[in-house]
Amino acid sequence: MFNTAAYRGAIGLTWLAVMTLLGTAVRAAQPAPVPPTLEIEVLDPNADPLGNPAVIVRDDGYGQSFVDIPPVVLVHRYYYTGDRSFQGPMLPGGPSIVVVNDPRDGQRCYIPVQMLPGAPRVHYSGRKIEYDYGRSGISISFGLWGKPKVVYRNSVPAARRAKNVIVGTGKGTARLVEQSGLPNLAKTSAQGTKNVVVNTKNAVEDLGQGLLAPAIGLVNATPLGSIFRGNPEDQARRRRDAEVRRAARENAKAAFSLPTLR
Repeated sequence: MFNTAAYRGAIGLTWLAVMTLLGTAVRAAQPAPVPPTLEIEVLDPNADPLGNPAVIVRDDGYGQSFVDIPPVVLVHRYYYTGDRSFQGPMLPGGPSIVVVNDPRDGQRCYIPVQMLPGAPRVHYSGRKIEYDYGRSGISISFGLWGKPKVVYRNSVPAARRAKNVIVGTGKGTARLVEQSGLPNLAKTSAQGTKNVVVNTKNAVEDLGQGLLAPAIGLVNATPLGSIFRGNPEDQARRRRDAEVRRAARENAKAAFSLPTLR
């Protein structure tokens, strides 16, 4: 005999196991929550008192001197822990050595870079590290073969330019609409439309009363008129109610009408 309770229990356990495995996979796919301040370590033992790269004059051993700038060491501690973008630290610029693990095989890389001074926006992906200074930038790409490639740019990327154009066009359109007074014009048009509707309604009511007046007078002239008219108190009350409605319509006209400037 088929046991329904046992079947339902087996389905429930299977569903619980599947959801547990999915939750574990999702947590494993999420990047490690590393604070931006811990991503990059700046090692510059030869900086001057202002934090700029120190300039050292050395003797080449043959009686001549040469100028040397010791490189700054930038250590990316946790690359690669997932795609992310964060505000980088203040970098002194100049000759630098970027120390990072290759995301392809995990090998330690020491990459010479002529870094720009400032605090760039750093972008991580599975194939590239980019130091974004706005119009300028430096990227380190990890291809399938060979050593990492360093690329310097002195212009805004095409994708970012397109985005800036779209954002700028939207802001310009908003300013144009505001300066042209279109919102006020739309508000005035809506108010005018409302006035036309109210006036049309009142005109229709007045026209209906004008058309019905002869018929009402004819009925009142017959013996049936006393039935429809009722007693004098009812007639007075109806006249009073009609005056109240007429006054309300006049007040509505005055409230919705717009003054004309000449």
